[in-house]
Amino acid sequence: MLDNFFPRHPAIAPTIPSTVLPAYNERSGRFARLRGERIAIYWPHGFGDWIHFGTIAPMLSPENVYAIFRLGDDYSALYSGAQPVGSFPSGVRSLADGSALGARHLGLNWKRLSGKRERIALPGELPSAFADFAPTALLYTDYPEPEGRYAFPFHTKARALARSLVEASHLSRFDLAQPLPQSLQFTVSPELQRRFDDALARYISPRDRLLLVAVGGHTFPGKNWPSEDARAFVELLAMRDPRMRVILLDPLGDPDDGWHERCNIVSFRSVVADFNEPFAALFLALTARLHACIGVPSGPLHAISARADIPLVGLWFAHYPTWYDEPNPLALHLVGRRPIARGFHLRPASTSLPTTLAYRIETVDSERISPERVLDALARVGAISSAAP
Repeated sequence: MLDNFFPRHPAIAPTIPSTVLPAYNERSGRFARLRGERIAIYWPHGFGDWIHFGTIAPMLSPENVYAIFRLGDDYSALYSGAQPVGSFPSGVRSLADGSALGARHLGLNWKRLSGKRERIALPGELPSAFADFAPTALLYTDYPEPEGRYAFPFHTKARALARSLVEASHLSRFDLAQPLPQSLQFTVSPELQRRFDDALARYISPRDRLLLVAVGGHTFPGKNWPSEDARAFVELLAMRDPRMRVILLDPLGDPDDGWHERCNIVSFRSVVADFNEPFAALFLALTARLHACIGVPSGPLHAISARADIPLVGLWFAHYPTWYDEPNPLALHLVGRRPIARGFHLRPASTSLPTTLAYRIETVDSERISPERVLDALARVGAISSAAP
């Protein structure tokens, strides 16, 4: 009777091809004990979560072969040619959970997976992708959010999941007191980079430097930098350093009010308007030309932090830096009043770290972080001069 209210798995439309494989979640340790398997990793999570998985990948058992995918191929370019986890396409371009295709999340309920053989729906091009990769097992985890409640060495979201996916005896071989290595290479083909550079050259001169301002997350509005503060920052920056051009992934405020044109803003969407490549590939091409980044905790900030070669200012209004990315010597994180008022800086993930995992964090005694404070932080990470001209 309980299955009438809590079905074991979502329904699968009868017309969708399917296969049957042992399917696992992160619980019970069964996945961590797999050896000699070809494992398809279903990862229906955001861009930042795909970045973070790049630190888990090197710790997985080398006795298996892995490939990651989701419905919507905008992120799979991150793992194209990566090691030890590759990727394969779903054939579905826009991000989705499969409901519109007749099977939500491949017809699987991650809570009910325990290594038993399950029917797995294969919409889009997944039948041919599965045939090519020939998986013998599937992993599907909801990537649980510990929110700073775990102490070192499992203080970040990725480290906490790694503890469930990697056997303790194998995990002990890694020095968890050092920043975890990132398996992603953050490069694209020379041809795509050339085409992107040519498109970008229509908007900036060779003398200009490029600052990514990525201050709008899509999962939780409370972590965003208010548009009026970001716009004021851009105007201050133009006076401080006219050669530092700002590129935006999303508009700041009304894109039709003329402000973007007056401030000579570069729109990422305009630069890539004639491209058909997935977002991740185009974003990687952009990162190769960035001189600095300002961001809230969303995919772009996590990607720049993982590259570790671009000066970065993180703005934190609802979370805390030690919970997510590995420490980055080129990053300075400004934390507003709300995370401090909620005691996030006192949770185990924030208080148990060794000096080898030091994060550069400054607290701001206000709920909003002023444009002037961000401009000063940008100077202190070396992206602009420390004084006005």
